[in-house]
Amino acid sequence: MNLRGLRYFAAVAQARSFTKAAARLNVAQPAVSRQIQNLEADLGVDLLKRTRNGVELTGAGDFFLQRVMPLLVELDQAKDLLSHQSEAQVKDVAIGLTTGEGLAVAPMLIRRWAEMFPAAKLKIVEGLAPLIYSGLQNGSIDIGVAPEPLSFAGIWTRPLFEEPLVLIGPMNPVPPMPDIGSIDLTDIQALLRLPLIAPSSPNPLRGNIEALSQAYEVEANVAVELDSMAIIKDLVRRGVGCALTTYAHLANEIEHDMVRVLPVEAPGFWRNVSLFGLLRKDGSTPNDIAIDFIEGLIIDTVEAGLWPGARVLKKCGERSGTP
Repeated sequence: MNLRGLRYFAAVAQARSFTKAAARLNVAQPAVSRQIQNLEADLGVDLLKRTRNGVELTGAGDFFLQRVMPLLVELDQAKDLLSHQSEAQVKDVAIGLTTGEGLAVAPMLIRRWAEMFPAAKLKIVEGLAPLIYSGLQNGSIDIGVAPEPLSFAGIWTRPLFEEPLVLIGPMNPVPPMPDIGSIDLTDIQALLRLPLIAPSSPNPLRGNIEALSQAYEVEANVAVELDSMAIIKDLVRRGVGCALTTYAHLANEIEHDMVRVLPVEAPGFWRNVSLFGLLRKDGSTPNDIAIDFIEGLIIDTVEAGLWPGARVLKKCGERSGTP
């Protein structure tokens, strides 16, 4: 049994004629008859019987046709999808997301990708920005989404939106840990002197803290250096220190009142979130339909209010390269 035999059988059954079926298939009638004979021999039953008016289905033929037609339709649909995807040059993609970004965008990304590119696999890798960059270098990740600054060599970036940094502290601090609710948030120098728990460089959040230190001319008091936002939040909850982070990381903590969250209305407390990837060998940036699709989807999540606290940049889609 082969696919050609199934298609020829369906054509004859629908046309009720070997001659008409051969014409529709653009093949010689003997070739159609031979395929039907081979199919009947494989199945061990007669599927068709000739009459004065053409061809009729036997009971077995009617039973078989009802099961063959949906298969042929699905095969044709799969062929069309693969052909469309091949023309669009979309292949399997591995995307690296930092923890906050993953929580905000992954569910919609997985669903919309499956709808748009059903024959291409989407792999999501969660990790800090340095881990994503390492994946780009070794080929296990194709594109990343992470907050800036991204101080990695040989990358392109495409800013998507901006999100605010917020200060978090324990709900019921025990001295000497200060209550951040009593702090003057316009005094950024005092804020940066709080015992902070922060990731190590070159994590973008650490870059944000260092930029604030430089802008406000004060050395940040990084009391604990830790490369895990989950553990940072837990230590804050336990009263070990305070931290700067974003709303995207805090959905569970806010819902269950696990930490105190305070927005800081001061210059420097907004940061861009960008797509990024490796520059080509000639220093150019890739032009890829998958990249454009991911960009549009992430912007959609922000505009729909699914990315907490974020706002779309006025000018999106511009790329910059880092030599």
